[in-house]
Amino acid sequence: MKYKVSKEELDALFREVYSQEKREVDYTSQTLKIKEEYSFLAYKYKNILKSFLISNLPVKVHLISFKAYEGSNVDNKNFFVSGYDVEKKYRVYLTVSEDIEDAVKEKTGDLYRLFDEKFNVQNFVESLSENFVSELKKDLPFSYKKINSSSLQFYEDQFVKLEYIFSLEESKTEISIWIEKELLENEEISPFIYSPPTSLGKKRLKGLKNLLKIRLEIESEPVVIDINDLKEGKEININLRIKDFIS
Repeated sequence: MKYKVSKEELDALFREVYSQEKREVDYTSQTLKIKEEYSFLAYKYKNILKSFLISNLPVKVHLISFKAYEGSNVDNKNFFVSGYDVEKKYRVYLTVSEDIEDAVKEKTGDLYRLFDEKFNVQNFVESLSENFVSELKKDLPFSYKKINSSSLQFYEDQFVKLEYIFSLEESKTEISIWIEKELLENEEISPFIYSPPTSLGKKRLKGLKNLLKIRLEIESEPVVIDINDLKEGKEININLRIKDFIS
């Protein structure tokens, strides 16, 4: 005997479903495993991505989280993709989730219409990937050849994913770097992060040298940072030694 559902019950069901709060998008694939040993890579490259976004997007940018994963299967998500072939042995990709297009259009639609321009996401992704690869070459100085691909394919399947979740105004966007695992296993990436002094810092050092009647030579050594210290609120001490020579 078939059970007939009354119109009142159906209306109540629809009201319950559509009145629920919108759930947050879960960007993390269930097939990926968090890999703490590559967390320093995610930390090392986060400022490169954030700096590019701040300089090239007319929206408020905030980094929500960054993590490192390991996996062998890539989910069929809607990504804007930019890929590189490394020495015909490895693959490196940079992807941006489709949310970025909606975020930029929603905030800057009137601005772009005023100048009769349209935000081209794929061109933005290509520029972002070129900027990142130029930095990656400092750690892995190989030959990188741009490839045209709408999907991610690796020579040995195993990869490391550096995932960054950014807030662009009210929307969340995932920007990820995918590196063939064998490339990281066969080649050593320096764990040190070098930060050159700012133009203001150089100016102040020059002023200090002019005031003192000694020749200054500032020595510093690479700072070894424990992964556990890479947390918000943690302080990392950097010691500088100043050698003086009477002129």
